[in-house]
Amino acid sequence: MAKRRMSEKKRRMYRRRRIAAALLAVLFLLVCAGLVWGVGAGIRALRGGDGGQGASTSAQQTTKTKSRDKDKQKKDAGKKRSSGAPDCDKGDLALELAAPDPSTGVGGSIDFTVTIRHKGTGSCLVDGSDGGRVLVITSGQDTVWRSDACPVGARTLLMATGDKDVQTITWHADRSQESCQPDQKLPRVKAGSYQAKLVLKADSNVVSQPVPVMVQ
Repeated sequence: MAKRRMSEKKRRMYRRRRIAAALLAVLFLLVCAGLVWGVGAGIRALRGGDGGQGASTSAQQTTKTKSRDKDKQKKDAGKKRSSGAPDCDKGDLALELAAPDPSTGVGGSIDFTVTIRHKGTGSCLVDGSDGGRVLVITSGQDTVWRSDACPVGARTLLMATGDKDVQTITWHADRSQESCQPDQKLPRVKAGSYQAKLVLKADSNVVSQPVPVMVQ
């Protein structure tokens, strides 16, 4: 039996149907993919709740760190007063102490020459008062007298390389008390040998050579 041939019109109609079916299939796949992506995004959003808190905590920690850094910078800047110079440290200064007449009788006094010498390379600030570079008298392990036993107003010095400040401190061969007392009310020390040294109150590593003195 001879095979029946399909007309050109029907062939075009079938092609259009196949194309339409293919487009519908592609559209269906796209819709399914969109639904799957949407569900996944929703799940990630729900799970990301804790992550958001973590990010917030991290941001807070970063803010605190920056705040601490700013506070440190403010403190460092606070060391620089109106002159713009920092405080002196052990690399900047040397303390020198001398007693031209290192002996006295009981109830007498000894004059000390105290010197602050700048040995560094840049300018810096130091308290040159009797409460800033402190004369300390000792006997063995016993601290007998200190020049900062009573409150002393600051005497700020701006020092540069080669500068020195020379002052005199008098020890009336007496003993400091826990509370501030004038020299005439302090008890006198007994006869014996004592040792004097000069110490920078702001940095105890800055100290002079010891000077022996005698109360006879």
